[in-house]
Amino acid sequence: MENKVTYQARQSGKIMLNANESGENLTAQMMDRVVEAIRNTAFNRYPENSQVKLREAYASVIGVNADQIIAGNGSDQLLGYLIGKLAGVDGTVYTFDPDFSMYDYYTSSYGSQIIKYPCDEDGSLDLDSFIRYGNDQNADLVIFSNPNNPSGHCLSIEEVEKVIQGFDGTPVIVDEAYIEFADEASAISLLDQYPQLYVTRTLSKAYGLAGMRVGFAIGQKQNMDALREGYVPYALSTPAMEIACAILSDPGAVQNRICEIKAQRQKMLEIMKQMKCLTVYDSQANFIYGRTEERDRLCAILDEEGIVIRLYGDGSTFRITVSTQQENSLLLQALQRFEGEGQ
Repeated sequence: MENKVTYQARQSGKIMLNANESGENLTAQMMDRVVEAIRNTAFNRYPENSQVKLREAYASVIGVNADQIIAGNGSDQLLGYLIGKLAGVDGTVYTFDPDFSMYDYYTSSYGSQIIKYPCDEDGSLDLDSFIRYGNDQNADLVIFSNPNNPSGHCLSIEEVEKVIQGFDGTPVIVDEAYIEFADEASAISLLDQYPQLYVTRTLSKAYGLAGMRVGFAIGQKQNMDALREGYVPYALSTPAMEIACAILSDPGAVQNRICEIKAQRQKMLEIMKQMKCLTVYDSQANFIYGRTEERDRLCAILDEEGIVIRLYGDGSTFRITVSTQQENSLLLQALQRFEGEGQ
């Protein structure tokens, strides 16, 4: 199954449900912290290149040491950097199909090849078969998103560990852009045991800072020290780092938002699963993945309402961001019209 998608999401519409962004801006309390952080920023000076303040702030949230973290311009930059360092030129990168389209982009930029293992329609897969095929292909790097983008399927921590063990020292990157929305545990808990493991995270999704482009790579200290040696200077601007630190200082506010999105996701899934004109799958991310044989008709209805969703190149699949209660309600009204007119 091949799901081709453009790398840049559409950015114009009344209700934007195509890029898995937060449906609401920062709260007034969060914004006050941001304003204070900006007020104290030295715009005339270059950014603090060691990222100490930001790395310490994020380390305290995820429970690792700051020297295990590198921060970058979104997790995308770090994914590209890791792919280049770990797979190298002419390497073989192994992932799921479907998975995050940027893996293809960064792999091709280094002249490497990407090999994909086809998942079931709901994103699940036979891990033994996945491991066996990847070893047969002599994979230099294994990378996958968990929860998966676009399916929302999430491997358990035991399944992630099985993958790591199955590749016997081959580097494994677990892209956890959506892990805050999942019920499964993070692979960060496995870092001490497996030097070949790297985890990437972002503040673009659960933290609502897509406009700031702040992401992280986490691994064992000796690995991150080695990666720091060749890392681009000034990867993040001072305002981005200061704003990120301000938001990270109140994890409780972010957790409230996460809980609301998970509740909205469950409500939407319950309603959408009753519809006969489309099929949707359980998700542990902030989006819902599905398919319909009448996608053109669906898109026509959504376009009338100014609702933008993510479409994939096979002609039937789609992905919808779980947004605010108001925007979700408008989406469901459009879907119910789609269902009613299809009867």
